[in-house]
Amino acid sequence: MKGQANIISILIIILIATAAIATVVPWTYNMVQKKKDLKSLDDVYNFFQTLDATIRNIAQNGGEESLRLNVPGKLEVFPDSTSSEFNNSIIFMMESKVSLIAEGDWIPLNTPNMNKTATLGIDSPSVIFGRAEKSGDKINLRYRLWYRTLNDTSGHLYKIILNTSNGNTISTTTGFMRVQRLGSMDVIGKPLTITKINIIL
Repeated sequence: MKGQANIISILIIILIATAAIATVVPWTYNMVQKKKDLKSLDDVYNFFQTLDATIRNIAQNGGEESLRLNVPGKLEVFPDSTSSEFNNSIIFMMESKVSLIAEGDWIPLNTPNMNKTATLGIDSPSVIFGRAEKSGDKINLRYRLWYRTLNDTSGHLYKIILNTSNGNTISTTTGFMRVQRLGSMDVIGKPLTITKINIIL
């Protein structure tokens, strides 16, 4: 009887330990994944800030530069020539367990001014947006870098124009991007100076 009681006690201990491990392992995995996703969110936002600074620098000074985003997801470039609502934008889409962005519509992350025309010398030529949408136990996140028109208050306008090799929307999941300056020109018949930036994925 004593031997049987010892065996039963051991079995009970094993069952309790197994149940505890079964409870802790998913929780631990979930916490690790959330911490990893928070790091990815920081990486994506920092990438978009770097990308914006790179495009603006190349637009002003010329040259070309390559960048890479080492976060799983999809990069899309919508050139100015497209009829998409996202024209003249670069968008990155990813899935995450966490979000630093409130769910709903696009939220500006680098400036409160989202006007299509802003003031040269006061406002940024670009707006970085974020958008979060819940989908089951995951969150679909999108980050968007958009270039708009700047007015120098005398009525002359300036704009950075995003271009692709075929003039169509392009995408990649590699995270690689090359930025090139194609040149600046005054638009005939309009008080508008455009600087064309070519994006290669």
